[in-house]
Order: sequence, then structure tokens, then C-alpha cells
Amino acid sequence: MARRRFFCHPDYAGEIGLIMPYEKDFCATCNRLRVSSVGKLHLCLFGDGGVSLRDLLQDDAQQYALEERISDALREKKQTHFLHQSNTGITQNLSYIGG
Repeated sequence: MARRRFFCHPDYAGEIGLIMPYEKDFCATCNRLRVSSVGKLHLCLFGDGGVSLRDLLQDDAQQYALEERISDALREKKQTHFLHQSNTGITQNLSYIGG
């Protein structure tokens, strides 16, 4: 689970949780992957690339090749985001990847 901080107010019911991506070691425990509506695998919400899976998602006979492509992509996953360098990747379009 992403690092979250919860906030509440004594005069209101409930609470809200905010993801805090600038906290130390935010990426260290990340286990999230997303597949966009056009079949592109995104390894990071703050990444600016993606790996196309669309061709392999269209045929069940491609299961092994799909697993291999995902495994290859995971080996290339960066250890951290680059928000501190003002690189927000594709975050301006989070709805594109379900963020």
C-alpha cells in the first residue's frame, strides 16, 4: 500500500487519506502496476513511458509472451520517481491510467 497520511476534523465525520509521494522512501515499498485503457503497462504513476501489452492481450495463446514482457519491464523499473527534479511524468493525465 502506498504511504498515506490520514486527516480528520473534530467537527466532521470521517477522514481523508492523502498519498504523500515526497516522503522519504516512498517508492521503496511500491508494488503497484497499472494498465491503461489502450493496453499500456505503467510501472509508476510518475513515469513518462509505458510498455505496450495490447498485442499480447488480444489472444489467450500469448499468455507466456505476456508474462515475459511484464517480467522484462519490471527488471527495468526505476528505483524512485523524479518528482524532486520537477519530472512528473504523465501525471497530468492520471485518468488515462486510472490514477
